[in-house]
Amino acid sequence: MFALKRRSIDKFVKPVKAREFCRQWFDADAQMEATRGYRAECVRLLSRILAVQTETISSKWGSGIDFEKMPEQYERTLAYANSLRSILDAAGNNPELSSIIAERLKQSH
Repeated sequence: MFALKRRSIDKFVKPVKAREFCRQWFDADAQMEATRGYRAECVRLLSRILAVQTETISSKWGSGIDFEKMPEQYERTLAYANSLRSILDAAGNNPELSSIIAERLKQSH
């Protein structure tokens, strides 16, 4: 039954490429992407979100900011992380929603 629900959810989750994820997370434009240290910040972010060592990302996922060799399985995780960030951003602007989320988190522990 869980597999069926998972497949249903996956139909609505559009995978996110690493470059797009970093752009959205950092609210970056082309100029910011070209700044020194931007790639390193993306590597650190991807490492934290995906629980992958920075060395793996730096040495095996491509040399630029596209991370074109990132395994596809991580694209869905980045999509989920984007969704969660959107929810938390919305909660920050809505005290009632913040309370609901906080209460739900308490119940899950």
